Formats: sequence, structure tokens, C-alpha cells
Amino acid sequence: MNQQKLTHLETSKRRIQILLLVFVTLFLAVPGVAQVTDSISPCDDSQAQVQRKTLPATDFNCLRFVEQEAPLTRSAPAEATAGSPQPSSPSSKFAIFGGVGVAVPHGDFSTFLDPGLSVNAGLEYMITPQFSAEGFLGYHRFSNFFIGHTSLYQVSGNAKFYLVDESSKVRPFVNGGVGDYVTNSGTSHFGGNVGAGILLEVTPRFGVQGAYNFNIFSASTNFKFSTVQGGVRFRF
Repeated sequence: MNQQKLTHLETSKRRIQILLLVFVTLFLAVPGVAQVTDSISPCDDSQAQVQRKTLPATDFNCLRFVEQEAPLTRSAPAEATAGSPQPSSPSSKFAIFGGVGVAVPHGDFSTFLDPGLSVNAGLEYMITPQFSAEGFLGYHRFSNFFIGHTSLYQVSGNAKFYLVDESSKVRPFVNGGVGDYVTNSGTSHFGGNVGAGILLEVTPRFGVQGAYNFNIFSASTNFKFSTVQGGVRFRF
């Protein structure tokens, strides 16, 4: 019985000694950690280089340096690009256009008719920066010695390809399509046109253009005529 009591007392003493050792260790370690923290917290210039290499960006001890360095790293790209030209904002893919010029008959058509007025207006949709689809209405008026004049109405759908992209202000193009040609009598005839022209973009939205188109349609025989027009184009 006495032996059990002695063993229990010795075990209790060992536990107390261990607890005292842990307490003393913590008591000595905490002031040391606080002293190290105080020495790091100012983060002077000589320590900044070491801390930036050894401490993670999220370390609160060097937060002041992170806040001071961040504006410099953010402002560097802005300063580098400040002098470079900024690209213009992209415009809409839609454009309206109109032109006026002369219509010149060819072949049998020129036997009875003389050159006259040609007007058109339409809508263009940019599928890619160099390829577009357009629909337009045209009015062509040919002079006639016997009956005064002959009118021809045109409704066409065209594909247009610009030879250069939108980075150039001078943009030559080719185009072609099919449509309906309606005479004075109201008779409708299927036909087509091919042509080429050049667009000068004065601003990203406004431009002037000139175009030549060759037209042909069948009405008992093939009627052919050309149009040469100058006009404007507005992108919206």
C-alpha cells in the first residue's frame, strides 16, 4: 500500500515538473518573439530587400512595403503605354451608303437609249473586317429620243470583299451579286452585277467611296449597262 502511494507521488511530481518546464519555456519564448516582431515591424529600407525575398506577399509585418511597391508596379505599364497611340473603339458592323452617278447602256441597249442618271442606296453588314454582305436599291434613268426617258429599278444583294483590313483608311474592294431589274412596264427580270471601287474612311464612322458596276439582265435579249457612282458611307 505504501509502495503504491510512493509511486503515485513520484508520477505527480514528474507531471508537475513537466508542466513547469513547459510554462518556463513559453514564458521565455514569448518575449523573444515579441522582440523579433518589433524589430521587423518598422521594415526600413535595408530590411525591405530581405523581407521581399523571404516573406510571402501576405505577411502583415511587411504590409507597408507591399502597399508602397504596388502602385509602382501598377503605374509602370500605364507610363509605358501613355505615349503610344490608342486604337479607336470598334464601330458597329452595320453601315448605310448611297451614291449618285451615271448609267451607260451597252450593246443593243445603247441603240435606243443614251446615258442617264444612276442613284442607289443600301445597307451593309460586316461579316468579317474584310468581307461583308449588302443589299441595295437602285434607280437608273436612260434618255430616249422618242419617248423622253426609260426608267429601270434594281433590287440586288451583293457580296463585297475589301482588299485590306480596317487598319488602312484607303480600302479598295471588289463586289458582285444578283438581283431583280424592273422596267417601266412593271416587268421583272433576273440579272446580276460585278464591280470594284475604293473606300476612303475619313473617320472610323464616315467615309466617301467611288464604284464601277457592270450590270446584265435578260428581257427577250441580254441588256447590259454600266454605272459609275460616287457617294458616302456611314457606319453606325
